[in-house]
Amino acid sequence: VSAGAVLSQLQQMEELLPTFQQQCEASAPLGTRKAVLAADETFFSQMMILVLMDLSSGYLVLESVADDRTFDTWFSAAEPRLAVLGIEVNHAISDRAKALIKLAITGFECASGADLFHEQYGISKWLSSALGRRKAKAQEQCEEAENALKTKSSKVSSKDVEVLQAQRISAQETLENADKVQQEYRQQLQAIGEEVHPFSPAQTARTTADSVAAGLEKCAQAIESLAVREGITDKRSAIKKFRAQIPSLSNHIGVWWLWVEKILLDLSADPKTQHWLKDSLLPVLYWHHQMHKTQNRAHRIGYRDAWQRAVRHFEADRFRLDLSTSQLEHWVQWGEWMVRQFHRSSSAVEGRNGRLSQMYHNGRGLTKKRLAALTVVHNYGLKRADG
Repeated sequence: VSAGAVLSQLQQMEELLPTFQQQCEASAPLGTRKAVLAADETFFSQMMILVLMDLSSGYLVLESVADDRTFDTWFSAAEPRLAVLGIEVNHAISDRAKALIKLAITGFECASGADLFHEQYGISKWLSSALGRRKAKAQEQCEEAENALKTKSSKVSSKDVEVLQAQRISAQETLENADKVQQEYRQQLQAIGEEVHPFSPAQTARTTADSVAAGLEKCAQAIESLAVREGITDKRSAIKKFRAQIPSLSNHIGVWWLWVEKILLDLSADPKTQHWLKDSLLPVLYWHHQMHKTQNRAHRIGYRDAWQRAVRHFEADRFRLDLSTSQLEHWVQWGEWMVRQFHRSSSAVEGRNGRLSQMYHNGRGLTKKRLAALTVVHNYGLKRADG
């Protein structure tokens, strides 16, 4: 149990774990499969780590130390890993770093999607703090007016008391207005996320890349109008940057529906079956998946409402009654797989970066061997909440 003995065991584990992953990957069924990947870099002191993850499974395709984050470095590290795993990248999600966009379009030869939460955060950095400071100041002024009325009302004339009461009322109105504006901002920020779905949350209808882009533009206009009304200047061009990413955000929808169409064409599904799948079955499975996936209570309530509407529409559609049990099971399995392929953010990679940060600081640093071993632990030694 000496420190040297424990270190020796740790070093043996670091040597063996990558070998275990190599054996697992070598024994996996041969073939090519399409996947949605997310890419990002994380930094610790003088160390930079490239992280590439399969979003549907959470599998870390790549996690390696690099000297730079250029396209050539990314591609030379990612290409052999994709070949080993038999992955054909159908969609790649990242922040708007030029090297990562080029990695998707030129390297993976697929569409590059913008990370939804990065774009929401860009607006939040601009407006959230400004509105928060205004509300805090209004709260402070309201408390000062209330305290002044309590302490001075018995010592001043009735006319002065009326002045203090008017000041308190004015401060309360300012606070109420600040709170109202903050709530309006939060609703518009949440509306951005509600737009980027393949189905409308308020209806069972399908969305398109164009309809999502139009909805995001409305959100941008509403936020911009709020800022102008409140006299908050956009010094860092947050709205302009957000508008520039609307095509990349709406791209998530277009790519996913194109994927659906391609698979159904390959499966030779007839028009009636395709209509039932797209308009009845997929909305039910999609909102059910989102309802259990999200950890946000407000989102869960909205997704549950959308799911219930989709279920009612599904039950009213009698097409399923003409299908055999095996056919229905087949399409449900396909639909569940399909909805797990829709992704609009790289937050899972951000979570991994945060976990690496904990390991780095708790372990007082990382080595290449330690990182390789921790990658294997993530891929084979952890179990997600869904099992």
